[in-house]
Amino acid sequence: MNKTSFPLRIQDDERERAMRLAQTLGVSENRLYADLIHDGMLIREQMLYMGQLRALAAQTTPADALAVLARAGDAPPLATDL
Repeated sequence: MNKTSFPLRIQDDERERAMRLAQTLGVSENRLYADLIHDGMLIREQMLYMGQLRALAAQTTPADALAVLARAGDAPPLATDL
């Protein structure tokens, strides 16, 4: 994985908060920003995915759902399913 520099422009008070938080957590300021960016992107990706699932659910009728369930086998659940 290549790393590249990216100038981040934030307000002075936000930078001070980040420096204090990084120090409290025992990580570098750079590591804190990298983690925050990673976590923020992950959250937003999950939000988009949930939106797609909701849109799909809005188009699905009860008959569609029952048709999927009808294709399921009659085998008892596995121990890991419980």
